[in-house]
Amino acid sequence: MTIYHTPVLIAGAGFAGLTAAVLLAFRGVPCTLVERHASTSRYPKARGINPRSLELLRAVPGLEADLHKVSRAAPHDATIAIAETVTGRVIATFPPTRCGRMMDLSPSTICRAGQDRVEAVLLRYARSLGADVRFSTTLCEINLDRDGVRAALRTDDNGKIDVLADYLIAADGSASFVRQTLGIEMHGEGRLAHLMSIFFEADLSIPMQGRGFALYYLRNSNFTGAFVSCDDPRLGQIHVEYDPAETGAAVFNTRHCEKLIRAMLGMPDLDVKILGIRPWTMSALLASRMREGRVFLSGDAAHIVPTVGGLGGQTAIQDSADLAWKLALVLRGDAGSALLDTYETERRPAGKLAVERALANYVERLRPGRSTDLPVSPIEWDTVSAAMGYRYHSAAILSDPGDDGSLAEDPRRPTGRPGTRLPHVSILCGGRLISTHDLIGNGFVLLAGPDAVPWEDAARHISARSGAPLAAYRAGAGTEDKVFLERTGIETNGALLVRPDGFIAWRSRAAQSSPTEVLEGALARILCRGMSSQKYAA
Repeated sequence: MTIYHTPVLIAGAGFAGLTAAVLLAFRGVPCTLVERHASTSRYPKARGINPRSLELLRAVPGLEADLHKVSRAAPHDATIAIAETVTGRVIATFPPTRCGRMMDLSPSTICRAGQDRVEAVLLRYARSLGADVRFSTTLCEINLDRDGVRAALRTDDNGKIDVLADYLIAADGSASFVRQTLGIEMHGEGRLAHLMSIFFEADLSIPMQGRGFALYYLRNSNFTGAFVSCDDPRLGQIHVEYDPAETGAAVFNTRHCEKLIRAMLGMPDLDVKILGIRPWTMSALLASRMREGRVFLSGDAAHIVPTVGGLGGQTAIQDSADLAWKLALVLRGDAGSALLDTYETERRPAGKLAVERALANYVERLRPGRSTDLPVSPIEWDTVSAAMGYRYHSAAILSDPGDDGSLAEDPRRPTGRPGTRLPHVSILCGGRLISTHDLIGNGFVLLAGPDAVPWEDAARHISARSGAPLAAYRAGAGTEDKVFLERTGIETNGALLVRPDGFIAWRSRAAQSSPTEVLEGALARILCRGMSSQKYAA
């Protein structure tokens, strides 16, 4: 029997799966992605990619620019509000900071493209970089052992393919076949609401009023739901809650949906064309674990984030970005297999924070006063902080002595502590201003103060001698470089080590004796060299 081999098998072609395929292929890792549907999403569904996610994707040349090209909405021309109807009484509006304006925090600008457009771009890049992407192909069986994952695939024409993968990324959605096969439980608020999504075409010039993006959370005695605009000014979506015990899904025929759209927009005479109707369930759930041996859960397979606040798709992208660089280093032999243990250690708390923040958003915006079964941790930081301020604590982070172990910080007041995202600072490099994030994305990067020549020399010596994926840059004495020192908490002779995902892994506030020995030891610990994973056994 012929068995097809792939280093990484990916199940699912949503945000999580396609991101994994793009970033693995970009790093030279052969991978195979299978998707049971015939194509990527035909509907906008999730709208937009936030700056943090774009920071992770922009490492691939051209990708960020192409994502912006497919968006027809101006990034910051947005209105988000709570209202009775889209054109009716407004209950509350969200100021720009709560609408996700992060211009001072990132070199990337929010992209308003719908999921259908985003997935098409990611698919194009995945294939151009060498990923093997197969649609109409279902993962129907998996068996784990210490050497890999044996999987059976079935194509729509009843063809069968046996695959042996070194690793499997389960990005197969909220009803994940892989998660259920492995018996991994989900915990939390299993059902916040049943919703019907209705995609439609109409003259939306009145509700849009020339704006690039509009999102209205609608509270009305006759309905609860939301309206969200699309890239095309004539297209829109409504999501309306319903109780299946009282109103079956069959009630949502074309005529009923047209009436709902007119009511929710507050435009009784609007001419409407229905383009698609889709039922779904909003939940707030977190997997009890994100790894089983050589299998990793990513995106909705690992955490189902309420679609209030735009954190669900972003968390999926960020899961796969974290996993891709770690898998690449392990498969190339640059890191010990124990580095993969840090995936769950880092991403599960981040997913939990996203679920809790989105759940708090849901209660605030659509169900004020509602109690939930999922305990919401006190969150004193907003959605911007949830998107960009989460912290990591793992073997791949060497914390400062006395670190408080906090799970998040306000990205508008960065500290430079290990485990936090590298602050965006404009710096002078090669005669032009760039962002600190323009220096990262491939291997590790040492960023040093203007008087830290020994740290810079140590990094270059280590890279030349061992071939370690390590580059080095030293700040100058300009105004921008002083801001860099302030926001990273290092002195002019200090340095910090940044991972391929833009997180600070280690920091030395000042000079140390034997910088080569210190830096080499730090890098070895972060890469878990000489350490084997304790989770390989199936």
